[in-house]
Amino acid sequence: MNRLPRALLSVAVGVLVFLGVTIAVTEGLAPYVWPSLMVGVPAGGVAGVAAVPLAVFGLAAWAERRQTGRVSERTRRNLSTTAAALGGFVVGSALAFAVAMTQAIGLATAMLVAAMPAGLFTAAVAGILVARRHRRVARASAPPSTDVE
Repeated sequence: MNRLPRALLSVAVGVLVFLGVTIAVTEGLAPYVWPSLMVGVPAGGVAGVAAVPLAVFGLAAWAERRQTGRVSERTRRNLSTTAAALGGFVVGSALAFAVAMTQAIGLATAMLVAAMPAGLFTAAVAGILVARRHRRVARASAPPSTDVE
């Protein structure tokens, strides 16, 4: 698959994820939060933005596997680092949100002040850890240098 169709398909996936998450969160919180759309749109935006690179790297891996029978190390590294960062964001922001909701603060404040920064921090840490692991494995599997003086 060429880059332009892959990019367009990934953006379409991001838009569909944005719409789906926005509608699900808005309808799910409607009985509890009055302007539930104000919570649904940021949640959908984060999910939609996160879905685009996952779709890009997932489609690249699919295309490589289809053409050559295997996925390149670079694509595997990009896909696993992106997935780890997304998982780190979800876990970190959920934990921070749960802790923040035990305090006497509002829902939007808990999302924006606690959950978002904690999620971004844990996403960065998870992505860095997975990227470092890939780099270490690549160095260990590389053949030793044959520099002869």
